[in-house]
Amino acid sequence: MNRLRLLSGGLAAALAVSLTGCGGGSSASPTQPDSIVLAVGALPDSLTPAPWGGSASHVVLSGLGSQLLQYKSTATSSDPCGQPTTEVSGRLAESATPAPDGKGIIVKLRKLTSQFGHTLSAEDVRWSLQIGMVRQPVMKGTLASSGFDVNNVAKVIDDQTVELNTTALTSFSIESLQNNLFYIHDSVEAKKHITADDPTANNWLSKNLADYSGWDLEEFTPGTSLTVTADPKWEGQRGSVKRVVVKAVPNTSTRSQLMQSGEAQIANGFEYDQYASLGKSPDVTVLNCPSATRDTLMFNVKSGPLSDARVRQALSMAIDRDALVKGAYAGYGKAAQATFPGGDPSGVYKFDAAGAKKLMADAGYANGFKLTLSYSATRPGPVANKSSVLIQSMLSQIGVTVQLQNVASSTDFSSALIQGRFEAVLYSEPIVIADPAFYSFAYYAGNAPSNTTGWKDAKFDELRTKLAATPQDQTAQRNDLIKQMTAVVDAGAPILSLVETRGLIAAKKGLTGASPLTNGQVYFNALGS
Repeated sequence: MNRLRLLSGGLAAALAVSLTGCGGGSSASPTQPDSIVLAVGALPDSLTPAPWGGSASHVVLSGLGSQLLQYKSTATSSDPCGQPTTEVSGRLAESATPAPDGKGIIVKLRKLTSQFGHTLSAEDVRWSLQIGMVRQPVMKGTLASSGFDVNNVAKVIDDQTVELNTTALTSFSIESLQNNLFYIHDSVEAKKHITADDPTANNWLSKNLADYSGWDLEEFTPGTSLTVTADPKWEGQRGSVKRVVVKAVPNTSTRSQLMQSGEAQIANGFEYDQYASLGKSPDVTVLNCPSATRDTLMFNVKSGPLSDARVRQALSMAIDRDALVKGAYAGYGKAAQATFPGGDPSGVYKFDAAGAKKLMADAGYANGFKLTLSYSATRPGPVANKSSVLIQSMLSQIGVTVQLQNVASSTDFSSALIQGRFEAVLYSEPIVIADPAFYSFAYYAGNAPSNTTGWKDAKFDELRTKLAATPQDQTAQRNDLIKQMTAVVDAGAPILSLVETRGLIAAKKGLTGASPLTNGQVYFNALGS
């Protein structure tokens, strides 16, 4: 595929890109398997983004892959990981280019067939984006922040061409079309299941596949298992794997046993020290890939001690991130030096227990306070079982008594976060759109639907808006804006970056196509390619 990159000559020109098509058929090596078992920590309760299941939803929606675009894989035989990239290539889209008037993006579609024999159409795209905003409000906010007109999101030009209307093109408008929230359904089939109580057909779509992923649904038990088989009528490109079984295996030791016995061919979400053990297995390869994901500590700043920025800064300074990397992450990852990668190292991120105690006293909390810290092994992962205890111990040194609250359900954990029902929470910020202008929006912008911390800052929002309007090829200008943004959010400290993590996946030795994309997920159609 041609690279899809933000080039030069102004934002509209920079966004003018073309996607070469992925031809039909298989690119598989004859030595690759035709069936695999993927063992994960959790599966969602729905095959759609509603209700949102956090990391579990990422696994399914990115794996199936009925989105217009995808992040380009940079993996090669000599570098099976590749590097994270903002470059995108086509899945359902043949091309995506700015409209001549600069007020939209023209998307031309490939000829692909759904499980029900319907051909991918512009109406599928229009309907899917429209109902997607109804069933999952976070999607509406994501579309709006990406520059799309959420009041009139799309116009059908012809059967194979749709214009996505924009209010203002951003540096990541086209890139955003790979977001797994923007899932494209077979609207002809889905509309048959609309009811007065369910105008988006989500009740049916949550348990059935009607899309252009190329996979037939064999079995789905919410939260437990998913089995899909290759649709022989689908015209897209795939590897040798024709059957994928995804199993929710919450216990990491059981997942490890499945990998070492050969009963599972891909697994992730282990305790970090388990990856070292898995790497010694003769039939397992551990892909230790670069990642743009950060594990974080998020605060609800609306009331109480956490409403004082000095308290939040003190908590940051009381955390020894190097010790956290060593003790919880087994050395995988890097201690964060600022909220965003690319920012200047911040004094708030330097371990300084004495300085933290002084800030606590200055804020009127010399004797500390009680704090409930929520976490889930589903996100950021099993590492939270160790990192939470270490953080509990570190904060006790400045008088903060931490009560740990483990939320087992991925859906319950995500719902509590979206609704702001937390005091402090261990979290992970996987990349859903890699451009910093977006990921700095999602949890930090004052008008972001997913920002439930209660923190907002007009200067930060102004800088982020400028970043979104600056093409990705204007590196110096963008880097300067990122540094300024980082300084503002470091001072506010609503969310503390803890560790810049690695993308780790255990795979059957010799299996190709298992390396994670920029968003950290595995695309099922790439397996065995």
